[in-house]
Amino acid sequence: MAIGMNFERETENSLKPDNIMKTNELSDLKLKILSALAVLVIGCLCWNGGSAGFAQTAPANQSPQLQEVVKLTQAKMSDDVILQYIKNSGASYNLSADDILYLNTQGVSQPVISALLASKGSPPAAPAPVAPAAVAVPATPAPTLAAVSPVVSAVPAQVSPYPGQVSPYPTPAPVVAPPPAVAPPPASEVSLSYFQTQLSPYGSWVDIPGQGLCWVPSVQASVPDWRPYFNEGHWVYTDEGWSWQSDYPWGEYAFHYGRWFRDARYGWTWMPGYNYGPAWVSWRHAEGEGFCGWAPLPPAAIFEPGVGLMWDGRLAVDVDFGLAPDFYVFVPFDHFWAHDYLAFRAPLWRTRDLFRVSILANHFGVVGGRFVFGGIGRERMAALTHHEVVVERVGFHDAHIANDRARGFDAHGVGHDVHGVGREESHGGRDKGFGH
Repeated sequence: MAIGMNFERETENSLKPDNIMKTNELSDLKLKILSALAVLVIGCLCWNGGSAGFAQTAPANQSPQLQEVVKLTQAKMSDDVILQYIKNSGASYNLSADDILYLNTQGVSQPVISALLASKGSPPAAPAPVAPAAVAVPATPAPTLAAVSPVVSAVPAQVSPYPGQVSPYPTPAPVVAPPPAVAPPPASEVSLSYFQTQLSPYGSWVDIPGQGLCWVPSVQASVPDWRPYFNEGHWVYTDEGWSWQSDYPWGEYAFHYGRWFRDARYGWTWMPGYNYGPAWVSWRHAEGEGFCGWAPLPPAAIFEPGVGLMWDGRLAVDVDFGLAPDFYVFVPFDHFWAHDYLAFRAPLWRTRDLFRVSILANHFGVVGGRFVFGGIGRERMAALTHHEVVVERVGFHDAHIANDRARGFDAHGVGHDVHGVGREESHGGRDKGFGH
């Protein structure tokens, strides 16, 4: 009885107007949501169907050149660029119908597709003719030629030219220049074998890439701060300009021929040359500071007889030859005439400052086809050093060296004049062939 009464009450409540309206609203909301979901599903199906209808997969045998054309198109390259690529490739594309449909779906333009269809490619290269098998014939051994073999001995690694000081300038790589010819120029009477004979007792011959057969003096092992045109020598003024007078027995060869360069392994190294010169250096002066300085010319400074000293394909008119400050030594004018510059050389930190304020004063020249070195002119040097400049006579050139025994010269190339020069005239004379 009670159950029946409860059922009747619930039925009456459900039939009330408010509850009926709420039920209808929920039904409408559900219907709308279902409708929206149906539309979304149908749209996705249509989209996938359309894509499947228009998509074209790349043909399995598509050539790499054709793939590059598609890449260029996808990268938004212009037709001009793509057409030029097709022209330069020289390939024959031979498009199939599937290729054309694929290119069209990838956005390749009609002009590009037309160019692909029109491409013929380069004709295939003819196969190389097969040479008949050669019959082996025993080779006749070449005759053995006698030659002076360079002796390569242990050479100390390069050391700083300033003991106790670290140079701020890295050691430059050797200037790559063609190695000198084994045969000297016709005008020269010296040769590589002559230099080997004269210099081998005083150093080692080494083969350096880019430079050829070069000579390293043994003195570097006992003098850590050794450098050419500095130790054991001094300057004199001659009828061919400033000349370096060395006290070494080999100095007449290595300071008047060839070029010096600083190698990362061997240190200061001499490359043979066959033109005589009073000295092969670059000169600078800082008159306001009271100093002058010099540095060896690199191998790329080439002398052409009758023309002059060349650098980088042009006449070297006061060029710096790419020499860094620490290649130079600077000494005061007051001690320029000393026969030992070791005690007067400017320290490294001062060298850097002097190089910055100094001026080039090379004044190279040619007189009678021969190299002359003016540097700081004779009269100017006399005024700066407060010292009389005497003109010395050059005792010999290469012809005298090549025939030193016949002409009475000793093994060191020194003739009857001391150090190979003789006094000719005093400060009152005039310079020859170069400025002051």
